[in-house]
Amino acid sequence: MTITLNDEQARLLSEVVKSGAARSPEEAVDQAVRALYWTTTANRPVYQQVDNLADLFAKSPFRGLDMEFERDKDTGRDISL
Repeated sequence: MTITLNDEQARLLSEVVKSGAARSPEEAVDQAVRALYWTTTANRPVYQQVDNLADLFAKSPFRGLDMEFERDKDTGRDISL
């Protein structure tokens, strides 16, 4: 893929590399594209970001909180026969 930058974009890219925020123009573009991607996908609800149950748990906002969930044992219910 070939990307053509205008003068302002080229100047900004050069400044990013000179400042040390990226080691190369390619790395700077990679960081920018990834940031844009995560910004746009992060605004979607989690259920739209996942394809399967494993991804849902991996992307859960509660991941890493060391939460323990318990459920009361079902004692059934009284019914009249």
